Amino acid sequence: MSNVEERAERNLPGLRQWVNRLTTLANEMIANIQYSEEDHLGFMALCFLSKQIDHMQSIVTLIPRRDAILVARSMIEGLLQLLWAAREPTTRPLQWRAFAYVHDWRVMQTKMTRGETVTPECHSVIDNALQKYGDQFLTKKAREARTQQTPLPPDPYYDNWRCGFQLRQICESVGGADLYRSLYEPFSDWQHWGVRGFGEAIGRQGHRVVYLSLSSSDSAAALACGFQCLLQTAELTDKHLSIGLASKISDLHKEYIAWHQAQRN
Repeated sequence: MSNVEERAERNLPGLRQWVNRLTTLANEMIANIQYSEEDHLGFMALCFLSKQIDHMQSIVTLIPRRDAILVARSMIEGLLQLLWAAREPTTRPLQWRAFAYVHDWRVMQTKMTRGETVTPECHSVIDNALQKYGDQFLTKKAREARTQQTPLPPDPYYDNWRCGFQLRQICESVGGADLYRSLYEPFSDWQHWGVRGFGEAIGRQGHRVVYLSLSSSDSAAALACGFQCLLQTAELTDKHLSIGLASKISDLHKEYIAWHQAQRN
């Protein structure tokens, strides 16, 4: 076993303890929290924080199974989108919520194509919502068709609420380029069944192919990545909603950094 793997294996129990402490604090944050339905960033942050807690617990459960890195990758993606939305709090969080109507419209179109019944009330709610919110989700092709007064494409909307912004662009805009390059991209290869991911997942014993568990270093990376994503999500949520746990979050973060530095020494 290499020195890197030995050090990572020694650090795993400590990392689990830090994760447990942060998860406990995050759960304290979302217990009986009050927010306004008009506060779209607050709603989005609470949704993302709840999912990050769930993901963090899943990583702990999955290790040393390799799919732990899939969950860590998802946590990175969630954090980046929340940070990006918070950069324009009056528009992007509402955009995230309102895209639900595009999803509902697509479900409705599928049902109608299959000959299934869609109630007039449901049809009306979705149509009215898209009249109010739908224009922001129109693709470039759909906008050009509207300008030229020609028929819109059968599905005139973007695939997701980000409306053409790629995750790499979002990552760079929120200062997460190193995170994207060092963790998100390698973890993505396992997500997409890439050769690199399988190369790390298999070994050979004679004429047999052996499926390997996650290495100690990758297990530690998944835990540390999850911790960072959950921490930053908690920080943003607490600050925006004035929950009052900023000092606890800050103290935990400082202690965690000190622990990490001690492990390196």
